Amino acid sequence: MGTKVSLIQDAPGLLREQGISRVGSVDRRTVLRCLLGVGVVASVSGGVVSAWAAGGTDEGWLATHAWLSSWIERDGFERGWLVGLLAPLEPDSKVLFLMNHQTEAKPYHEYRSLVINWRRIRVGRTLMRRHRGILDEVEGYFQVPPEIVVALWGLESDFGNNMGRFNVLRTLYTLAAHYPRRADYFRSELREFLLLCREEGWDPRTPTGSYAGAMGQVQMMPGSMRRHAVDFNRDGRRDVIGNVTDVLASIASFLHGHGWCGGGRLVQVLEFRADLATLVTASAGARKPWREWRELGIDWPSGGDPPAPEERLALIVLEERDGPRYYMTFMNFWVITRWNRSNRFAMAVCEFARELRRMEKACGHVALRV
Repeated sequence: MGTKVSLIQDAPGLLREQGISRVGSVDRRTVLRCLLGVGVVASVSGGVVSAWAAGGTDEGWLATHAWLSSWIERDGFERGWLVGLLAPLEPDSKVLFLMNHQTEAKPYHEYRSLVINWRRIRVGRTLMRRHRGILDEVEGYFQVPPEIVVALWGLESDFGNNMGRFNVLRTLYTLAAHYPRRADYFRSELREFLLLCREEGWDPRTPTGSYAGAMGQVQMMPGSMRRHAVDFNRDGRRDVIGNVTDVLASIASFLHGHGWCGGGRLVQVLEFRADLATLVTASAGARKPWREWRELGIDWPSGGDPPAPEERLALIVLEERDGPRYYMTFMNFWVITRWNRSNRFAMAVCEFARELRRMEKACGHVALRV
């Protein structure tokens, strides 16, 4: 893996070392063999080169998809190929249904019971021990604790056992063209996906993923994969599909890239008060200094160290069986919501990580940090 570097300042250097536009630097047969081996490529028809050269033109169709026009000039996509690739696609009604019925929309106590269970915790603890050396090295680069990395790995893909079976191209086209609420976002991700395929030598018609277009064991969206996936074992590929080393490092790379604070806290539950409902912030990103919360009458629970006066926090509420529960959330909690915008998801990551840490402590291992 090369010389171990333990300073956080080395992380940007690692990312620069990987590079983004590496067309031709990876053997395409090797990439496709890897994808086929883990089930991410459903089929390879016509090959990458012929896929890139395919298609005629359909000016009428392109006129109804005017948002594609800039890609032709800006990114060098051939007009006929682009139309030939996308025009035959039919919207996937199941994708649209699932986007409007997401698990994260359930009350938190229901959502938590669906995504955190004893089996997943037990497997996570086993994998955290098995990959301790890699996780320690990853933490040296990115300052993200092992339990946070493993918790995200488990919640996103069940440790690589569920990477999704939706065709990514059709999924992203469906959401870009037929999901107005977030059309701009998914149009951007469709473009990122096509650029990623060009860089990695993938046939864009073949990768599979989630109903939102996320891929691999990390379940990253294409744009995030291009920006944050890393070749941590330095074998020439950013393989977040079949290589655990790259998977774990890429999760930490994403969090670091969004401002993760090494040693920083995540959440603090507050004692219930009915008036807290009027103080809840719009999102975990709407943070303000602790001194302002104190002026609003918020008391830090006894027995815990209160934040510094200028440390910025948000106040969120989640649904428990016995009623609302309120939390002050720190910067690192907000960073997790950059992975998934749901506060419920971010809290599940925190609770999963806490269980992993608790099991390690109970077995006499060094306490992990959350």
